Amino acid sequence: TGQAMSSSLLLRRGIAVTLFGMARVAWADGEVLAADFRDADDLWFGLATAPAHAEDQLNDSWVQFARRGQVRAWTNTPRAAERLRFWTNPEADIKLAADTGIGVYRLGVDWGRLVPECELDRAEPCGVQDWAVLDEYERTLQLVRKHKMKVMLSLFHHSFPSWGQTFGRDETNEGAAMGELFQHSNSAGHFVAFATDVVRRLAPLVDYWVTINEPVVFNMLTHCMGIWPPGPRVVNPMARLNCMTNPHTGSLLAQAHMIDGHRQIYSFIRRHEREAGLPFAPVGVAHLVMDSRPLSAGLDSGSTLFIDLYAKYLFIDLVKDAIDFCGINYYGLEVVTGIGPGLAPKEVEYSGSGRGISPAGLVNMLQSYQDRYAHDPNARFMNPGGYGFVITENGIADSEDILRPAYLVEHIMAVHAARARGIRVRGYTFWTAADNWEWADGYCPKFGLAAVNRSDPRMPRVPRPSYHLFSRIVQTRTVTQADRDWAWHRVVSASSSGRTKEVCRTRDAVGSLDTPDRWPVLGGSRLPDGRTVDWRFNISDVKPAGQKKEDAAIATDFILSSMALSKSTGIDPAAAFVSALAAYGATSLRPPPPPAPPGGAASSDLFGMFTKGFIHALHGAQAAHTGGAAGTAGGGTPAGLRQEPLAAAGGGRGGGALAAVGAAAAGVAALLALARRRIRLAAALL
Repeated sequence: TGQAMSSSLLLRRGIAVTLFGMARVAWADGEVLAADFRDADDLWFGLATAPAHAEDQLNDSWVQFARRGQVRAWTNTPRAAERLRFWTNPEADIKLAADTGIGVYRLGVDWGRLVPECELDRAEPCGVQDWAVLDEYERTLQLVRKHKMKVMLSLFHHSFPSWGQTFGRDETNEGAAMGELFQHSNSAGHFVAFATDVVRRLAPLVDYWVTINEPVVFNMLTHCMGIWPPGPRVVNPMARLNCMTNPHTGSLLAQAHMIDGHRQIYSFIRRHEREAGLPFAPVGVAHLVMDSRPLSAGLDSGSTLFIDLYAKYLFIDLVKDAIDFCGINYYGLEVVTGIGPGLAPKEVEYSGSGRGISPAGLVNMLQSYQDRYAHDPNARFMNPGGYGFVITENGIADSEDILRPAYLVEHIMAVHAARARGIRVRGYTFWTAADNWEWADGYCPKFGLAAVNRSDPRMPRVPRPSYHLFSRIVQTRTVTQADRDWAWHRVVSASSSGRTKEVCRTRDAVGSLDTPDRWPVLGGSRLPDGRTVDWRFNISDVKPAGQKKEDAAIATDFILSSMALSKSTGIDPAAAFVSALAAYGATSLRPPPPPAPPGGAASSDLFGMFTKGFIHALHGAQAAHTGGAAGTAGGGTPAGLRQEPLAAAGGGRGGGALAAVGAAAAGVAALLALARRRIRLAAALL
């Protein structure tokens, strides 16, 4: 392009530039470098895939879910059940990945393929049953090694065996699939039996282990939302809330069994390495983090904190002493309104999967984890012998490759900035090499560096411009300023010419589509207030290190204290709190009794203060809602987001029940803030 050519000419003439406050003085072949990893021997680049995304001849729960009509963009997709034929022809995608020059290839084994018959109620754990399948996986890993890539192997990637779930059950007050999948008390034993058989056979070929991919997301979308197998979709907002927050059921119960299984597998891998004389292979989990921001102040701010409370730190806190690296899956910005996702359609650039783009958010997330765990002696991954952080997934759905080049470059810039801050990021794994099946969204979102022509029986891969860009970055270990100029020019040119992009999300930010919608490209466009939409990595958008403890961290500490108190005394404030809420909701939100006079409750009665305050907040919010008060009253607009009612994007804030749950979340947030000074008191009781 003309812009890229002129920029490149300036660079060849030796003019150093300063962009976004960051001086660029490194050079390579006559060009100024935006990021230079040539001396970063401890950083590798990788690509990722998983069995449910790519393997054919796999009659797993996802195929069954799709055949029941619960997966979009599936029935209208040629050869949908064949996925990427990775089982019968792994060479195609392994070579596609290897040709980029990456050092690590992340893939997985399918639990149900290896253990096709079992029952959760069976007391004796079921290990591997089909050893021929394990032989085939072994040959696939050998093929990865043959192509001079290291192996990162995932043991669980969102596909629980079909024998562990029942289709056609009804929703309950605790969500969907109650007592099944990882909620079952025997699930950890079955998972460990399968995993240890895999480790015994494949450990000599594995360089990194991921025991569990996105545990919080899996349980939330399976049990609390019901939009992942086996269903049904959970429509009762109180059931969703109970599933999210009650440690004796729902997501937290399933996570507890996952953690039990992970710990046993971690110990087995370490023991097996010693006994077999194998080299150390770091073990971690892949944890999804989001740059969560409220759509508007007040209710949405409380909801954002509420979601972060259960999704940001809690799982890592509970496994931090048994992971060698903390895997971070980061895709972008999540705008929160009510108790779920929202849209800021005029100022946030959305990807084809409906995620907002925020490269600076990656550094902010890494910095927040660094601040929380850097000086924690129990956080093994942060200790001198730990492996630090690995970006186990980062990617964007973009069928026309308008946004992906800039997205890729700017997130690698973010990794460079994080490392410059002293954050030990050891690997960057892009999702993914070729377009594949994307869970309940089916084949609509296109995440691949290469397209797949599914109309052709051979399903050939067609590399996009971003494939060649990624290859050049990986092979030279540099990002040039010309790369940034060229990639951003693609975005601005599309925006200025009025081009649109494919988006596979409904305008309420929740639903999926069989055929994509068309949304405008925003990068470089002007907002009514005069600002320019510019989502490139900007150091000024990164929060300073070592800021005061964030509310999400304080709230997580409270929950951890509650869980520890339950374990040591049998008293469970969190469970009692959710039960009280359920009972209160059953009375149609009758006005609560007047609050106790100041000083009437013992100062150490944190749970009493918390529950009573929450119920009053819930009642007040419900009254305000029925009176027509705006949910955003009393607050301004957070930095970076204009106040944009969701109705403008084709949806509303929801009915009274959803508003009540959102208001309840705001009450939780407010009371958690009030509880700051009492955290130490609660901890002292443990």
